[in-house]
Amino acid sequence: MRTAGTPAPRTERPSPDLKVARSPDRARRSIGGIGTVLALGLFGVCLALAALHAVLVENQATLDDLLERNQQRYERIDKLQAEIAYLDSPEGLADQAHSAGLVPSAELAVLTPIGPDKLPPPGDDPFDLVSSGWPPPPTAAQPPEAPELGKTAG
Repeated sequence: MRTAGTPAPRTERPSPDLKVARSPDRARRSIGGIGTVLALGLFGVCLALAALHAVLVENQATLDDLLERNQQRYERIDKLQAEIAYLDSPEGLADQAHSAGLVPSAELAVLTPIGPDKLPPPGDDPFDLVSSGWPPPPTAAQPPEAPELGKTAG
């Protein structure tokens, strides 16, 4: 019989689906160790990525500087090529001649080449006037003398 304060008797019947579990301390320890290793690994990866990013930023700054210097040199090359084109042009040559003190000629002189019947080529010394046929022989016609000032011809 049972009184109001006594618990009911237990009937122990083992269940075939139940297993004995490990102690909870050991399971918590393994999860904590894995979590710590994962956190340290994640921190190491983030630190490596930050270092890599710093290197990339520094290299990008160097690359930007080199590209700027390269652009400045191309602009200088273009400017110098334009200056060379101007100096080789007729206007540029005229400016250079004027700055050197040369003046334009009053009249145009046309030089004709030496023909076979005109002036013989020089002999041994090209600067010798006798070998070039100058002065002309005395048999050549002398030009008429110019009238004196104040007198009229005739």
